[in-house]
Amino acid sequence: MANLAELKGLKVYFYDQRDKRFIRAVEDMEFEVEEGSIMGLVGESGCGKTITARSLMGLIDSYPGLIGGKFYFRPRPEDTLELVRNIRRGVSREKTHSRDVQYGSGSQKKPYKKDGMFDLFYGIEEFVTFKKKPFTIIKDTEKWLRRMDRIMENIRGKNIAIVFQNPGLSLNPYIPVGLQFEKTLRRFNPGLKREEIRSRMLELFNSVKLYPGQKIIGMYPPSLSVGMAQRVVIAIAISSSPKLLIADEPTTGLDTSNRIRIIDLLLSLVNEKALTMIFISHNIGLVGSVADSITVMYAGYAVERGSNSVVIMSKKGPNHPYTEALLEVMPEESEIMAGRRLKVIEGNVPGNKIEIKGCPFMPRCRYARGKLAKLCENEKPELYEVEPEHFIRCFLFRE
Repeated sequence: MANLAELKGLKVYFYDQRDKRFIRAVEDMEFEVEEGSIMGLVGESGCGKTITARSLMGLIDSYPGLIGGKFYFRPRPEDTLELVRNIRRGVSREKTHSRDVQYGSGSQKKPYKKDGMFDLFYGIEEFVTFKKKPFTIIKDTEKWLRRMDRIMENIRGKNIAIVFQNPGLSLNPYIPVGLQFEKTLRRFNPGLKREEIRSRMLELFNSVKLYPGQKIIGMYPPSLSVGMAQRVVIAIAISSSPKLLIADEPTTGLDTSNRIRIIDLLLSLVNEKALTMIFISHNIGLVGSVADSITVMYAGYAVERGSNSVVIMSKKGPNHPYTEALLEVMPEESEIMAGRRLKVIEGNVPGNKIEIKGCPFMPRCRYARGKLAKLCENEKPELYEVEPEHFIRCFLFRE
Protein backbone atom coordinates (compact mmCIF):
# COMPACT_ATOMS: atom_id res chain seq x y z
CA MET A 1 0.00 0.00 0.00
CA ALA A 2 1.14 3.58 -0.68
CA ASN A 3 2.59 5.79 2.03
CA LEU A 4 0.25 8.15 3.85
CA ALA A 5 3.09 10.24 5.28
CA GLU A 6 6.84 10.70 4.91
CA LEU A 7 9.10 12.78 7.14
CA LYS A 8 12.54 13.80 5.85
CA GLY A 9 15.36 15.71 7.56
CA LEU A 10 13.32 17.21 10.41
CA LYS A 11 15.29 19.74 12.49
CA VAL A 12 13.87 21.42 15.60
CA TYR A 13 15.91 23.78 17.79
CA PHE A 14 15.09 25.99 20.77
CA TYR A 15 16.90 28.92 22.34
CA ASP A 16 18.00 28.97 25.99
CA GLN A 17 17.72 32.58 27.17
CA ARG A 18 19.72 31.88 30.32
CA ASP A 19 22.72 30.24 28.62
CA LYS A 20 22.36 32.30 25.42
CA ARG A 21 22.69 29.26 23.19
CA PHE A 22 20.63 27.10 20.87
CA ILE A 23 19.34 23.72 22.02
CA ARG A 24 19.10 20.78 19.64
CA ALA A 25 15.79 18.95 20.11
CA VAL A 26 15.51 16.95 16.85
CA GLU A 27 18.18 16.55 14.15
CA ASP A 28 17.80 14.83 10.78
CA MET A 29 14.73 12.82 11.79
CA GLU A 30 12.96 10.72 9.18
CA PHE A 31 10.41 7.94 8.77
CA GLU A 32 7.69 6.63 6.45
CA VAL A 33 4.15 5.59 7.38
CA GLU A 34 2.27 3.22 5.10
CA GLU A 35 -1.47 3.87 4.82
CA GLY A 36 -3.50 1.56 7.05
CA SER A 37 -0.48 0.54 9.17
CA ILE A 38 0.85 1.27 12.65
CA MET A 39 4.29 2.88 12.82
CA GLY A 40 6.00 2.64 16.20
CA LEU A 41 8.32 5.43 17.36
CA VAL A 42 10.51 4.32 20.25
CA GLY A 43 13.38 5.73 22.29
CA GLU A 44 14.40 6.83 25.77
CA SER A 45 12.73 9.81 27.43
CA GLY A 46 14.15 13.07 26.11
CA CYS A 47 15.16 11.73 22.68
CA GLY A 48 12.69 13.96 20.79
CA LYS A 49 9.64 11.73 20.24
CA THR A 50 7.04 14.21 21.49
CA ILE A 51 8.74 17.17 19.77
CA THR A 52 8.57 15.20 16.53
CA ALA A 53 4.85 14.53 17.05
CA ARG A 54 4.11 18.17 17.87
CA SER A 55 6.07 19.25 14.78
CA LEU A 56 3.83 17.10 12.56
CA MET A 57 0.81 18.87 14.05
CA GLY A 58 2.30 22.35 13.64
CA LEU A 59 2.25 22.86 17.41
CA ILE A 60 5.84 24.08 17.97
CA ASP A 61 5.59 27.77 18.81
CA SER A 62 8.82 28.40 20.74
CA TYR A 63 11.70 30.21 18.98
CA PRO A 64 13.13 29.13 16.61
CA GLY A 65 11.24 25.80 16.60
CA LEU A 66 11.07 24.04 13.26
CA ILE A 67 14.07 25.05 11.16
CA GLY A 68 14.23 22.38 8.45
CA GLY A 69 12.70 19.29 6.94
CA LYS A 70 9.91 18.03 4.71
CA PHE A 71 6.67 16.42 5.84
CA TYR A 72 4.73 14.87 2.98
CA PHE A 73 1.14 13.92 3.76
CA ARG A 74 -1.75 12.57 1.68
CA PRO A 75 -4.91 14.50 2.72
CA ARG A 76 -8.54 13.74 2.00
CA PRO A 77 -9.41 14.50 -1.65
CA GLU A 78 -11.90 17.21 -0.63
CA ASP A 79 -9.18 19.08 1.31
CA THR A 80 -6.52 18.94 -1.41
CA LEU A 81 -7.42 22.07 -3.40
CA GLU A 82 -7.53 24.36 -0.36
CA LEU A 83 -4.32 22.83 0.97
CA VAL A 84 -2.45 23.51 -2.29
CA ARG A 85 -3.66 27.13 -2.27
CA ASN A 86 -2.39 27.61 1.28
CA ILE A 87 0.95 25.92 0.53
CA ARG A 88 1.55 28.20 -2.46
CA ARG A 89 0.57 31.41 -0.66
CA GLY A 90 3.45 33.44 0.72
CA VAL A 91 6.16 31.55 -1.21
CA SER A 92 7.95 33.00 -4.25
CA ARG A 93 6.34 32.15 -7.60
CA GLU A 94 9.66 30.91 -9.00
CA LYS A 95 9.91 28.40 -6.19
CA THR A 96 6.38 26.98 -6.54
CA HIS A 97 6.89 26.58 -10.29
CA SER A 98 10.37 25.09 -9.99
CA ARG A 99 11.10 22.30 -12.47
CA ASP A 100 14.43 21.21 -11.08
CA VAL A 101 12.99 18.70 -8.60
CA GLN A 102 12.59 15.17 -9.90
CA TYR A 103 11.14 12.18 -8.06
CA GLY A 104 11.43 8.44 -8.41
CA SER A 105 8.94 7.96 -11.25
CA GLY A 106 11.13 10.05 -13.56
CA SER A 107 8.46 12.70 -14.12
CA GLN A 108 8.94 16.38 -13.26
CA LYS A 109 6.58 17.57 -10.51
CA LYS A 110 5.87 20.56 -8.32
CA PRO A 111 8.44 20.68 -5.50
CA TYR A 112 5.71 20.63 -2.83
CA LYS A 113 4.15 17.43 -4.20
CA LYS A 114 5.37 13.85 -4.19
CA ASP A 115 3.41 10.76 -5.23
CA GLY A 116 0.05 12.33 -4.31
CA MET A 117 1.37 13.70 -1.00
CA PHE A 118 1.98 17.37 -0.15
CA ASP A 119 4.82 18.92 1.85
CA LEU A 120 3.21 20.61 4.87
CA PHE A 121 6.58 22.23 5.76
CA TYR A 122 7.04 23.63 2.26
CA GLY A 123 8.76 27.04 2.20
CA ILE A 124 10.37 26.78 5.67
CA GLU A 125 13.78 27.77 4.23
CA GLU A 126 12.38 31.19 3.26
CA PHE A 127 11.78 31.96 6.94
CA VAL A 128 15.12 30.65 8.32
CA THR A 129 18.71 31.93 7.96
CA PHE A 130 21.81 30.22 9.38
CA LYS A 131 25.18 31.69 10.31
CA LYS A 132 28.12 29.40 11.07
CA LYS A 133 30.43 31.53 13.25
CA PRO A 134 29.05 31.96 15.80
CA PHE A 135 26.30 29.42 15.19
CA THR A 136 23.14 31.49 14.80
CA ILE A 137 19.61 30.75 13.66
CA ILE A 138 17.50 33.70 12.54
CA LYS A 139 13.85 32.91 11.93
CA ASP A 140 10.70 34.95 11.41
CA THR A 141 8.77 32.67 13.75
CA GLU A 142 5.62 34.82 13.82
CA LYS A 143 5.16 34.78 10.05
CA TRP A 144 5.96 31.05 9.90
CA LEU A 145 3.33 30.24 12.55
CA ARG A 146 0.71 32.23 10.63
CA ARG A 147 1.64 30.27 7.50
CA MET A 148 1.48 26.95 9.36
CA ASP A 149 -1.95 27.79 10.79
CA ARG A 150 -3.25 28.37 7.25
CA ILE A 151 -1.73 25.14 5.94
CA MET A 152 -2.93 23.10 8.92
CA GLU A 153 -6.45 24.58 8.95
CA ASN A 154 -8.07 21.48 7.43
CA ILE A 155 -5.27 19.09 8.39
CA ARG A 156 -5.00 19.43 12.16
CA GLY A 157 -7.87 17.51 13.77
CA LYS A 158 -9.60 16.63 10.51
CA ASN A 159 -6.82 14.71 8.71
CA ILE A 160 -4.28 14.27 11.53
CA ALA A 161 -5.29 13.96 15.19
CA ILE A 162 -3.19 13.45 18.29
CA VAL A 163 -3.70 11.84 21.69
CA PHE A 164 -1.25 13.29 24.22
CA GLN A 165 0.24 11.32 27.08
CA ASN A 166 -1.46 13.36 29.82
CA PRO A 167 -5.24 13.52 29.30
CA GLY A 168 -5.54 15.90 32.25
CA LEU A 169 -3.71 18.57 30.23
CA SER A 170 -5.80 17.94 27.11
CA LEU A 171 -9.14 18.69 28.78
CA ASN A 172 -10.22 21.99 30.37
CA PRO A 173 -11.05 21.17 34.02
CA TYR A 174 -13.63 24.00 34.22
CA ILE A 175 -15.76 22.99 31.21
CA PRO A 176 -18.04 19.92 31.11
CA VAL A 177 -16.86 17.08 28.88
CA GLY A 178 -19.92 17.37 26.64
CA LEU A 179 -19.38 21.06 25.91
CA GLN A 180 -15.71 20.51 25.02
CA PHE A 181 -16.70 17.64 22.76
CA GLU A 182 -19.43 19.75 21.14
CA LYS A 183 -16.93 22.47 20.17
CA THR A 184 -14.80 19.94 18.30
CA LEU A 185 -17.78 18.44 16.49
CA ARG A 186 -19.12 21.86 15.47
CA ARG A 187 -15.73 22.95 14.12
CA PHE A 188 -15.78 20.31 11.40
CA ASN A 189 -19.57 19.86 11.17
CA PRO A 190 -21.07 23.36 11.55
CA GLY A 191 -24.48 22.29 10.25
CA LEU A 192 -25.17 19.65 12.93
CA LYS A 193 -28.19 20.18 15.17
CA ARG A 194 -27.94 19.79 18.95
CA GLU A 195 -29.74 16.44 18.91
CA GLU A 196 -27.38 15.14 16.21
CA ILE A 197 -24.35 16.29 18.18
CA ARG A 198 -25.55 14.52 21.31
CA SER A 199 -26.24 11.36 19.33
CA ARG A 200 -22.76 11.54 17.76
CA MET A 201 -21.12 11.98 21.18
CA LEU A 202 -22.94 8.95 22.59
CA GLU A 203 -21.94 6.92 19.52
CA LEU A 204 -18.28 7.88 19.97
CA PHE A 205 -18.33 7.20 23.71
CA ASN A 206 -19.74 3.79 22.90
CA SER A 207 -16.96 3.17 20.33
CA VAL A 208 -14.29 3.83 23.00
CA LYS A 209 -16.23 1.71 25.53
CA LEU A 210 -17.02 4.63 27.85
CA TYR A 211 -20.26 4.12 29.76
CA PRO A 212 -22.75 5.53 30.63
CA GLY A 213 -22.38 8.16 27.91
CA GLN A 214 -25.34 10.25 29.11
CA LYS A 215 -23.66 10.73 32.47
CA ILE A 216 -20.15 11.37 31.05
CA ILE A 217 -21.45 14.28 28.94
CA GLY A 218 -22.33 16.31 32.02
CA MET A 219 -19.21 15.45 34.06
CA TYR A 220 -16.20 17.70 34.59
CA PRO A 221 -12.72 16.27 33.72
CA PRO A 222 -11.42 16.23 37.37
CA SER A 223 -14.21 13.82 38.28
CA LEU A 224 -12.99 11.29 35.69
CA SER A 225 -10.37 8.64 36.36
CA VAL A 226 -7.18 8.81 34.26
CA GLY A 227 -8.39 5.89 32.16
CA MET A 228 -11.81 7.49 31.56
CA ALA A 229 -10.20 10.84 30.68
CA GLN A 230 -7.92 9.14 28.15
CA ARG A 231 -10.93 7.48 26.52
CA VAL A 232 -12.65 10.88 26.28
CA VAL A 233 -9.54 12.32 24.59
CA ILE A 234 -9.42 9.38 22.17
CA ALA A 235 -13.14 9.83 21.36
CA ILE A 236 -12.58 13.53 20.64
CA ALA A 237 -9.52 12.71 18.49
CA ILE A 238 -11.42 10.26 16.26
CA SER A 239 -14.62 12.37 16.10
CA SER A 240 -13.57 13.94 12.77
CA SER A 241 -12.53 10.55 11.30
CA PRO A 242 -8.85 11.50 10.77
CA LYS A 243 -6.64 9.59 8.35
CA LEU A 244 -3.67 9.60 10.76
CA LEU A 245 -3.84 9.25 14.55
CA ILE A 246 -0.74 10.04 16.62
CA ALA A 247 -0.80 8.30 20.01
CA ASP A 248 1.92 9.91 22.15
CA GLU A 249 2.61 7.59 25.11
CA PRO A 250 -1.17 7.06 25.54
CA THR A 251 -0.77 4.67 28.50
CA THR A 252 1.31 6.99 30.72
CA GLY A 253 -0.08 7.13 34.27
CA LEU A 254 -2.35 4.10 33.82
CA ASP A 255 -2.25 0.93 35.87
CA THR A 256 -1.54 -2.37 34.14
CA SER A 257 -5.17 -3.36 33.50
CA ASN A 258 -6.13 0.05 32.09
CA ARG A 259 -2.93 0.14 30.03
CA ILE A 260 -3.92 -3.13 28.34
CA ARG A 261 -7.48 -1.87 27.76
CA ILE A 262 -6.30 1.37 26.11
CA ILE A 263 -3.90 -0.52 23.83
CA ASP A 264 -6.65 -2.98 22.84
CA LEU A 265 -8.99 -0.03 22.23
CA LEU A 266 -6.52 1.73 19.92
CA LEU A 267 -5.87 -1.47 17.98
CA SER A 268 -9.59 -2.11 17.54
CA LEU A 269 -10.14 1.49 16.34
CA VAL A 270 -7.34 1.10 13.77
CA ASN A 271 -9.10 -1.97 12.37
CA GLU A 272 -12.71 -0.77 12.60
CA LYS A 273 -12.16 2.77 11.29
CA ALA A 274 -9.30 2.02 8.86
CA LEU A 275 -6.98 4.39 10.73
CA THR A 276 -3.26 4.81 10.24
CA MET A 277 -1.44 5.30 13.53
CA ILE A 278 1.91 6.54 14.83
CA PHE A 279 2.35 4.89 18.22
CA ILE A 280 4.96 6.55 20.45
CA SER A 281 6.49 4.90 23.50
CA HIS A 282 9.76 4.45 25.41
CA ASN A 283 8.86 0.76 25.82
CA ILE A 284 10.31 -1.17 22.88
CA GLY A 285 8.51 -4.35 23.94
CA LEU A 286 5.14 -2.59 23.84
CA VAL A 287 5.91 -1.00 20.47
CA GLY A 288 6.98 -4.38 19.13
CA SER A 289 3.64 -5.89 20.15
CA VAL A 290 1.50 -3.36 18.25
CA ALA A 291 3.51 -1.85 15.36
CA ASP A 292 3.93 -2.98 11.75
CA SER A 293 7.03 -0.83 11.24
CA ILE A 294 9.38 0.77 13.78
CA THR A 295 11.60 3.84 13.93
CA VAL A 296 14.14 3.96 16.77
CA MET A 297 15.14 7.44 17.99
CA TYR A 298 18.22 8.44 19.95
CA ALA A 299 19.28 11.98 20.94
CA GLY A 300 17.01 13.51 18.30
CA TYR A 301 18.14 11.23 15.45
CA ALA A 302 16.44 8.30 13.72
CA VAL A 303 19.04 5.57 14.23
CA GLU A 304 17.11 2.64 12.76
CA ARG A 305 13.89 2.09 10.86
CA GLY A 306 12.28 -0.85 9.15
CA SER A 307 9.53 -3.40 9.52
CA ASN A 308 8.83 -4.94 12.92
CA SER A 309 10.01 -8.30 11.58
CA VAL A 310 13.55 -7.02 10.91
CA VAL A 311 13.97 -4.44 13.69
CA ILE A 312 12.66 -6.45 16.66
CA MET A 313 11.38 -9.89 15.73
CA SER A 314 14.46 -11.05 13.85
CA LYS A 315 16.79 -12.92 16.22
CA LYS A 316 19.74 -12.69 13.81
CA GLY A 317 19.69 -8.92 13.29
CA PRO A 318 21.28 -6.78 12.01
CA ASN A 319 20.42 -3.99 14.46
CA HIS A 320 21.78 -0.63 15.49
CA PRO A 321 23.83 -1.00 18.71
CA TYR A 322 21.24 1.15 20.52
CA THR A 323 18.38 -1.08 19.37
CA GLU A 324 20.40 -4.08 20.54
CA ALA A 325 20.85 -2.46 23.94
CA LEU A 326 17.14 -1.64 24.27
CA LEU A 327 16.20 -5.25 23.48
CA GLU A 328 18.78 -6.63 25.92
CA VAL A 329 17.54 -4.59 28.89
CA MET A 330 13.91 -5.62 28.39
CA PRO A 331 13.06 -7.51 31.59
CA GLU A 332 11.70 -11.04 31.43
CA GLU A 333 8.58 -11.73 33.48
CA SER A 334 10.51 -14.33 35.48
CA GLU A 335 13.13 -11.71 36.41
CA ILE A 336 10.46 -9.32 37.63
CA MET A 337 8.71 -12.04 39.66
CA ALA A 338 12.02 -13.06 41.21
CA GLY A 339 12.77 -9.46 42.18
CA ARG A 340 16.07 -9.41 40.31
CA ARG A 341 17.84 -6.16 39.60
CA LEU A 342 16.88 -4.78 36.21
CA LYS A 343 19.49 -4.34 33.48
CA VAL A 344 20.33 -0.84 32.30
CA ILE A 345 22.16 0.75 29.37
CA GLU A 346 25.36 2.17 30.81
CA GLY A 347 25.95 5.90 30.37
CA ASN A 348 23.58 8.76 29.59
CA VAL A 349 21.95 10.33 26.56
CA PRO A 350 24.12 13.29 25.43
CA GLY A 351 22.81 16.66 26.57
CA ASN A 352 20.96 18.64 23.92
CA LYS A 353 23.17 21.67 24.56
CA ILE A 354 26.25 19.69 23.57
CA GLU A 355 27.35 19.82 19.94
CA ILE A 356 27.59 16.31 18.54
CA LYS A 357 30.37 15.98 15.96
CA GLY A 358 30.04 12.26 15.40
CA CYS A 359 27.68 9.42 16.25
CA PRO A 360 25.49 10.40 19.24
CA PHE A 361 25.57 6.83 20.64
CA MET A 362 29.37 6.47 20.41
CA PRO A 363 30.14 7.02 24.18
CA ARG A 364 27.78 4.14 25.11
CA CYS A 365 28.51 1.82 22.18
CA ARG A 366 30.21 -1.53 22.83
CA TYR A 367 31.56 -1.63 19.26
CA ALA A 368 33.23 1.80 19.27
CA ARG A 369 36.85 0.72 19.69
CA GLY A 370 40.15 1.57 17.94
CA LYS A 371 39.90 3.11 14.47
CA LEU A 372 36.12 2.76 14.46
CA ALA A 373 35.90 4.84 17.66
CA LYS A 374 37.85 7.69 16.04
CA LEU A 375 35.59 7.59 13.00
CA CYS A 376 32.45 7.54 15.15
CA GLU A 377 33.76 10.41 17.28
CA ASN A 378 34.44 12.75 14.37
CA GLU A 379 31.90 11.89 11.67
CA LYS A 380 28.13 11.51 11.68
CA PRO A 381 26.94 8.28 10.05
CA GLU A 382 24.10 8.34 7.53
CA LEU A 383 21.14 6.00 7.44
CA TYR A 384 22.49 3.06 5.43
CA GLU A 385 20.11 0.60 3.77
CA VAL A 386 21.41 -2.72 5.10
CA GLU A 387 18.65 -4.73 3.44
CA PRO A 388 15.49 -3.74 1.51
CA GLU A 389 13.52 -1.12 3.52
CA HIS A 390 15.79 -1.57 6.58
CA PHE A 391 17.95 1.45 7.46
CA ILE A 392 20.60 1.78 10.20
CA ARG A 393 22.61 4.88 11.12
CA CYS A 394 25.89 3.19 11.96
CA PHE A 395 29.36 2.93 10.35
CA LEU A 396 29.31 -0.82 11.03
CA PHE A 397 26.94 -1.12 8.09
CA ARG A 398 28.62 1.26 5.66
CA GLU A 399 29.73 -0.57 2.54
